[in-house]
Amino acid sequence: MFQTCRLWNLSIASVLALTLSNVFLTVRLLHSGDCNQYGSQVEEGVSMVPRAPILTPATCLEYVLAESLANSTDKAVFSGLDLRLGRWDTRRLYKIFDYAVVGERFPDLSDTYSVCLATQSSLEKIYSLVQVAHHWSGPISTAIFAAGNDELYLVQIYLSYLRACFRPIRERVSFHLVLPRERAPTHLKSVHVSDFTKFDCAKPEATLNDLLKLRKADTSKWRIKNPYPQNHLRNVARKGCQGGYVFLTDVDIVPSVSFAEQLDKFLRKQKPHHLTAFVVPTYELDERVRFPRNKTDLIRLANKGLARPFHHKVFIYNQFATNFSRWQADVSESDETKVSHNVTNFEFLYEPFYVAPDTVPPHDERFLGYGYTRNTQ
Repeated sequence: MFQTCRLWNLSIASVLALTLSNVFLTVRLLHSGDCNQYGSQVEEGVSMVPRAPILTPATCLEYVLAESLANSTDKAVFSGLDLRLGRWDTRRLYKIFDYAVVGERFPDLSDTYSVCLATQSSLEKIYSLVQVAHHWSGPISTAIFAAGNDELYLVQIYLSYLRACFRPIRERVSFHLVLPRERAPTHLKSVHVSDFTKFDCAKPEATLNDLLKLRKADTSKWRIKNPYPQNHLRNVARKGCQGGYVFLTDVDIVPSVSFAEQLDKFLRKQKPHHLTAFVVPTYELDERVRFPRNKTDLIRLANKGLARPFHHKVFIYNQFATNFSRWQADVSESDETKVSHNVTNFEFLYEPFYVAPDTVPPHDERFLGYGYTRNTQ
């Protein structure tokens, strides 16, 4: 009897030890990441601010402020833009202003990198661009949609704020403006530097939320009734890229740190073939975790249930053909970008994010709104 009780006590102790160990490892996983590893990227004389609370997965990188708000920000974006000009889409539904804002280093970066990140956004989600620009060191082509004078004014204020606060946006991102014919802005309001420098650079999402409160009710109603022209914006953003390859994403898709450099090295080794597209496995992260530093970190999160394939719960076939299990099983010591496997079991409604030559067909602009708009392309 004495031996049985002793064994029982030892079993309980073992279970408790394993449970506590698992809890400790999970907590450590939630807060893993060495922020100091990025310290060498911070330039002297550049002030640091606390990481702003954002809805996209947190990152270990701190947001870096421009060292001087007066540096290249003496006027608001779109200053001098003539709304009577621009070009129309094929059905004259939207007027497009290519390169309404040009990133200071965008031309040079386009010469340096063989791949460009193209993305698009409405006013509500532009804040995600802060994290995207801090992760992607290459050129970024962004198409922005604005409806009415009030929304155009808010876009003007917010983009000016982003460029004043964040050097990566000011240097790397070029913006293209898309305006609807049915609610075309008629004029640009006068914007002073103090109108956008008064906001806290540490709070890009909160700043945007404050600005959204100024949007008129009739504009919000119009936006609800009229589908968002995603495919128009995708085509505009893509054609704003100057390199031979394009990585086309939505604005809330955040690339891995240093992915631009690794992808550029990978693409330069490839033999040109206009019928090849390279799928980038895309995951959703638990909002409590830090952004994974590499594939090993990501797989560890996935095994803990803290990361899952994109749209896995919403609509599994959206990414199913990528075969995430096979990609996760291909583990190597190197972080070098490579092809894991070929996507052979194509599924209807498959909508992966991918890198491809700029010669691929455009997105079908007859499809408006959300849902399955990328599938036809």
